[in-house]
Amino acid sequence: MPSNLLGPLITSKTRLKLLLRFFVNQDLSGYLQGLSKELDENSNSVRVELNRLEEAGMLESELDGRRKLYRVNKQHPLTSDLTNMLRKVTGIDSLVERVVDRIGENLEQVWILGSLAQGINSDELEVLLIGQNLDEDYIKELMEKVGKHIDKAIKYQINTNEETTQTANGLQVWVKTE
Repeated sequence: MPSNLLGPLITSKTRLKLLLRFFVNQDLSGYLQGLSKELDENSNSVRVELNRLEEAGMLESELDGRRKLYRVNKQHPLTSDLTNMLRKVTGIDSLVERVVDRIGENLEQVWILGSLAQGINSDELEVLLIGQNLDEDYIKELMEKVGKHIDKAIKYQINTNEETTQTANGLQVWVKTE
């Protein structure tokens, strides 16, 4: 759980939630009120942390009417490092490292779905594996081992079709390269 590993480094619970929210999936954006509800934090503490992250250059914003829309500043020199660190502490990196090599060449893509894909930490990791002729018994055994290693329950799906509506709200974490 990120707060256990990052708590001594990032003492603000709200800041940690915002970092997870924006840097696990860099394509997400959000407004103050929506983020406050989503993260179950009061709007003043969210505003303070958003301002700090924006002043540091890690987030950027634009006005949308009278509201500010926040998103990751992908040009910031620490963006990729923060994303990698947060993916490591959430278990995404371990999942990819342990699953991709072991499943083999028939695996085409790995997606994270659910809460974690939306930048909300969860004790459950929802995974979508896309590929042809995947050994479902072996994958079940592998997912149980990975779940124990990262201390998260893993729910997974196997799909043979790359075009799935569930990936629209998902985060692609691995794709086969030729």
